[in-house]
Amino acid sequence: MLSDAKRFDAQGVRTYGTLGHRISWPRAVNGGASAVISDCQDRSHSGSLDVATGNKLTVGVARDHYQGRMVKGRDGVWRVEQVYYLKDEPC
Repeated sequence: MLSDAKRFDAQGVRTYGTLGHRISWPRAVNGGASAVISDCQDRSHSGSLDVATGNKLTVGVARDHYQGRMVKGRDGVWRVEQVYYLKDEPC
């Protein structure tokens, strides 16, 4: 992330906007030690812009589908184990 930020700065590019999240649990956890979490992100109000002109260079999409597997550690803390981008699966 830091190297990308340096490259953006060198190119006169910045990011703008915010992400919207639609979090859901496709399967019940039922007291287990692992869980699947789904996020249908709204990135349509974010992207990159040219600092000098203020022109938007990119704009995100309204429904980007991500899913992750979380595991509960021995210390009781939930951690992300894997993240998937579900390109062809609508949300």
